[in-house]
Amino acid sequence: MSTVVCWNCGRDLADIPRPISRHSNCPECFSNLHCCRLCKHFLPERVGVCAEDRADPPVEKENANFCSFFLPANSAFDQQSKIKGDAAQNALANLFGAAAAEDSAAEGTSQKSEQPATDTTIDALNALFKPKK
Repeated sequence: MSTVVCWNCGRDLADIPRPISRHSNCPECFSNLHCCRLCKHFLPERVGVCAEDRADPPVEKENANFCSFFLPANSAFDQQSKIKGDAAQNALANLFGAAAAEDSAAEGTSQKSEQPATDTTIDALNALFKPKK
C-alpha cells in the first residue's frame, strides 16, 4: 500500500489517524487534509468538477469540507506545483529584494530583518509613481 502524503508540501501522513477527520491538518504546513486537493476523486484538469458524480464539490478546493465521498489519494502531491511555487518565491525575492521574500517566508514569526531601502530602489519607485504633468 502506498503512503498518503500532504497535497501541499509532500510530507508523509502515516501518523495521521484514519479516517482523516475534517479537522485534520498537515503537521508540516498546516494545510487542511479533508479537502478536494487530497481526494482520490479530485480532477485538477477540470475546474469545478468531481470524478464522483453524486458529490457536490465546493468552490474552494483547499478548504476542509464535509464530503462523504472523500478518499485520500496517494498521488495528491504535485512536485511541479512546488517547483512553480519556489520559482514564484524567487521571482518575488528578485523583484522586491531579499527582505520581502524573508517577510513572506517567515509570515507570522516575530523575526523580521530590517534593511534600509537603497537609493536606486527609491528612484525606481519614484519613476514608477511619478505624477503626469
